[in-house]
Amino acid sequence: MANTTPVNNNYPLPVVPERLSRQREFLFDGINLRSGELHHKTLTKIIQDIYIPPQRHQFYPYPHIEHEHAAKILGINSSSIYFTPGSDVAIGLILRLIACTTKRLIIPIPNYFGWSDHANLNQIDILPIYFDDQCAENFCIKTLLGAIKTAPPSIVAVSNPNSPTGIEFDNNTLLEISHACAKHGHLLIIDECFIAFGNVNHLDLLGQPEHIIYVQSFSKGYGLAGARIAAIIASSTIIDILSQERTESAISGSTWALLQGMLAKKEHIKQICQSIIQTRKYVIETIMKLRPNWQVLPSGANFINVKTIGDNPAKLVEIAALGGFYIRDMSTQERMNGYIRIGIGELELMIKFLNKIFPSEYYSDEQIYSK
Repeated sequence: MANTTPVNNNYPLPVVPERLSRQREFLFDGINLRSGELHHKTLTKIIQDIYIPPQRHQFYPYPHIEHEHAAKILGINSSSIYFTPGSDVAIGLILRLIACTTKRLIIPIPNYFGWSDHANLNQIDILPIYFDDQCAENFCIKTLLGAIKTAPPSIVAVSNPNSPTGIEFDNNTLLEISHACAKHGHLLIIDECFIAFGNVNHLDLLGQPEHIIYVQSFSKGYGLAGARIAAIIASSTIIDILSQERTESAISGSTWALLQGMLAKKEHIKQICQSIIQTRKYVIETIMKLRPNWQVLPSGANFINVKTIGDNPAKLVEIAALGGFYIRDMSTQERMNGYIRIGIGELELMIKFLNKIFPSEYYSDEQIYSK
């Protein structure tokens, strides 16, 4: 019998396991460059211009109609996609309803904490593949492939680009992982949360074979973090299993309306994401020019991780906060000691950030800014 605790000496409830606090710190003012939110004035204007009729708040949506409409705009067969109120719910569904048969998860570490949290909640054994920043370009791919080839059938979950490191698997690596998973009986989950800022299109590269599940978030690339909506793309058999919990019914009418409005502006949003990629390049080049001893991890996301060799990361976080910018000290994350994470917003915003973090050394190039 599972560990239980009595309530009023009557009904036994399960014992709550010890776990790290995941409470998000509330920021009263300033700019949040900690959480991968998308900062861009043009995006804000696009969202402001989406009209949401009061009926969207007042009345229940019809999820099956919303589902069909959104799937059509995305170009995905409606039987192969399922929407959830945020990617955390998608991760929980997959681990609870799909990983329950083998109880094994192979995953690079560090990774988004939702994977390990939901695995622990569902008593799923985790086989970690640890990141080593000395071979950052391939995230120790040989170790991951070795585990795929020797482990019994498992869930293999990769975030690409990875969170929290930002490292991105290239096309050849992804093909190798996919082929190995298919050959050895694994289900491959690809978490695409930050794909809008990378160089790989997973669906174009890998297609939709039976052994791959994609988790697609609209929080980062579409700037809808507060709306809480994501999608799972998989075979119709897997979608049938996941849809048993009817999580689409938990998505509000206003969120569906926002999603459809943003999907109608896909090309504009692609341009915004491209501008973020260019700004990321500029920020990295500027930091390396001013601090050549620091180490910047390669990133395919809208953030970078910087190892502040010779400088205290906690002190830099404090300096940034005094200037109205919130960045993250990554030292509590496994294999990330000494790093700070800096979110990348539009160029104007990042120039202000660089002026705050390097007040006596950085002089913004007005030609770059105007360009």
